[in-house]
This record gives sequence, C-alpha cells and structure tokens, in this order.
Amino acid sequence: MFHIWEGEEIPYRELADKLFLLPAWQNNETEGQEIVPFLGAGVSVSARKAGEPRPKPQPDIEKIEECCEKLGLQGASTKLFMRMAIYLALFMDASEKELPNINEDGLEDDLQKDSSPPSARELARLFSKLSTYTAFKQVVGTLKNTFPEGFINATESQQIYMFKLLARVTDIADPPDPLTSITSYYENKIGRNSLWTKLHSVISGKKEPTPTHRLLAAAAKRHLEQPDVWQDYLILTTNYDCLMEDALDEAGVDYAVLATRKSDQKVLVRFSDGLKDAARFNALNSGIYYPDNLVLEKPKFMVVICKIHGCLNPKLSEKDDGVVISDNDYVNYISQMNSSPGTIPSHVNRLMQDKLFLFLGYSLSDWNVRSVFETIRRKRGKLLNDTDQDYAVMKYLGDYEQLFFQRNQIPIIKTDLNTFASSLAAELEGMKNKNADWAARVENVLSAPGMAEMARTQTVNANQ
Repeated sequence: MFHIWEGEEIPYRELADKLFLLPAWQNNETEGQEIVPFLGAGVSVSARKAGEPRPKPQPDIEKIEECCEKLGLQGASTKLFMRMAIYLALFMDASEKELPNINEDGLEDDLQKDSSPPSARELARLFSKLSTYTAFKQVVGTLKNTFPEGFINATESQQIYMFKLLARVTDIADPPDPLTSITSYYENKIGRNSLWTKLHSVISGKKEPTPTHRLLAAAAKRHLEQPDVWQDYLILTTNYDCLMEDALDEAGVDYAVLATRKSDQKVLVRFSDGLKDAARFNALNSGIYYPDNLVLEKPKFMVVICKIHGCLNPKLSEKDDGVVISDNDYVNYISQMNSSPGTIPSHVNRLMQDKLFLFLGYSLSDWNVRSVFETIRRKRGKLLNDTDQDYAVMKYLGDYEQLFFQRNQIPIIKTDLNTFASSLAAELEGMKNKNADWAARVENVLSAPGMAEMARTQTVNANQ
C-alpha cells in the first residue's frame, strides 16, 4: 500500500526493526539481512550546510504600475509579465555583485577542495564550462528573429551571460541541460579519457562520510556480528565516491567493492585494506569474471558494495573505467542489463533475492535512473509476501516522482537524510532506555562511530 509519511507519522520503530534486525533479539533467533540500502547521489552531499539566502529586492509596485501604463499595457498577462521581468531585473542586478564568477572560472579547483563530492548540477556546470557548451547559445539564436534588428545591443556572449545569471537567481535551467547530455557532448568533443580523468579529480579524494553512511555502517556491523551469520551484507549504490567504504573503515568492518569495467565487461573486485591478505584476494577475484559467473573467493562473510554505475577510487585508472554518466553510457548499460554477461554480478543477484530495498538520496526524475531501478527490482524476484514493501526517503517529492512511487507501491518517508539517520539512532537510544534486556545489544550498535552523536542531535532538536 502506498503511503507518504511525514514527521511523527514516520515508522522509525518498524524501520529500526528491519535495518538492525531487532526482532531477532526478541526471539533469540538469527535472521539474515532484511532490507538492502540503495544509495543515490543525495546521500553523499547530505552533510552539506545550506548557504545563506541572498537578500531579495523590494520593488516599488507603484512605479511598476506606472511603467505599465506609460507603455500602454492593458492585458492581465502582459502586466504580470512586466512585473515579473522588472523584479527579476532588480534581483539580477543585486546578485551580479555577489556572483562575480558566474562563468565558473575556478569551479574545478573549488570542487576538488570541497569536502563533499559534487552534485549532479555542479558536474553539469563543470563539463559545460570545460567543453564551452551551453544550450543558452541556442536560445540566443532562436530569439534573434524575435526582436527588431539592432534592438539587442549586445554580443552573443553577453546575452549568454545574462541568461546564465537569470537561471542562477531563479534556479530554473541552471544548467539548462541534464548532466547526461552535457557529458555526452564533452565525451564526443574531447574524449572519454579526459571525461574520466576530470571526474576522478573532483570525486576520488573525498573522505568524510555523512550520517547516513555511518548509520548503514552500524547496521552492517550489527549484521556481521551475529553469532550465526550466514550471508554477506549487501549495499547497492549508483555513487562513484568511496564514502561508504570510509564509513565501514571507521567502524572496523571488512568489505568487497564490485564494479563492472566498460572495456571488457568483467567485474573489478577490491577488498578493504584492513582485510588480512587483501592483495591476494584482490588478485584471485578482480578482472577475471563476467558478472553472470562471478564467484567471490573470500575468507569470511563481509559487506558487499555493488557500485552499479562505476567507482572512482583513488587507486583506479582510466583502464578501469566503468562509469555510467552520459546518455551513451545509459543506453549501453540498460541494453546490457538483460543480456549475457549482464551488468549485475551473480553474487549480488543472489544476495538481493527476496529482500526489501531502502532508496536513499534519489529523486527518480530521470528516465535512465528509473529504467535501471525497475530492471533491478525485477531481477530481485518476488517479495516474501504481499505486505512487504520497499521504502524511499525523500525530502522533496514532485508530482512525477509521487506517481512513479505510487505505481510501484513504494511508500515515501518524507524527510531529509540527516534527520532520518539521527531519528533512527534516537529510536535505538530510546529502546535502550526502555528495555533492560536489549540495553547491551542496542548499546553495541550505538557505539559505532557517529551513532551516539546522531542520537543526541535528534534528542536536542526534538526538545527545542
């Protein structure tokens, strides 16, 4: 059944049960992983603080009305357009002083220095800048015949600058094209190796996990510490960064990262550095198997991170490219998903059978991402019973996304990821205080890096 939960309606206790296997503590039985985290780009940028809002101008309405009268504008739509145009002109004038680098001259350096990976919007701006590509050039050309000859006393570059500034202050068409189209243009113009290298330079060096990464590391640690553990813990992600691995390293949890290489469609396998004989197991597994016949040779049960859109670990090079980012990449990836040798490793297919998905950090507004999700959900197999449901955590929910989730019967947890993570930690803290039998076990989970701090944060926020 489809639900949209907000605030106190959000079933944090139910989610804590599923994510941390709490029913097993009640029944003194060992259970396998029940819910598979599925991480999107929103997880990796969720720790960013919102910037200070720019002050907005207060237009003189009487002067605007006087201007409309002098121009002889009578229609309601034309007067409305004039009011909006004048206000935006004032807003642009004020913002231009605060945005001296609207052309993004130092964006690549800024993204490298930032502690968080770049967002899709920032990557789109970067590759637009690097390839000198912008759809605003087409807009300028289209409008050329709209105005009388000589009316627009400005060069093409000046007009493009104006449209960029307008997009920036309104958040409309900023940038004017999707990332997949811009990276396709960049790849065709400059080359695939350059595309991979630029992505690697602005993503590979990030090392600070977010609260969501740390929450999932605690859940994985809880799973693997069960005395009768019989299965690996699976995490799926479309992210290229290694923040999930960093969170697991903090928690002392061993893992294997799987990603499919574009050049030969074989699976790259990278074990955590802390694993004994990690180099030997890397050599036994990596670059040998196609996805449909991967059998991991490893010494014990661990976390398996499947990076379905590739990985940009600092140790990888262009020959390891498995990044899915352009229109061409998505077309090829989707066409290969249902063919042999496929794209999802067989080991991952086995782990995700009959498990729930917890979608984190996705909007699902793009057709390509929806296509990948729907295919993976079909590959997962039928759920255990009709009452089992996937979940999606989203702060913003557009009409299109709501229809998609409703059609797929995926309930929405409408909140931001930091609140979600801290609320689950606070739920565990509350259970520890209420039930003496569970106190030691919950305390063990809360001792994972960042968990106690998250619980305290949510308690303070709730009391304010």
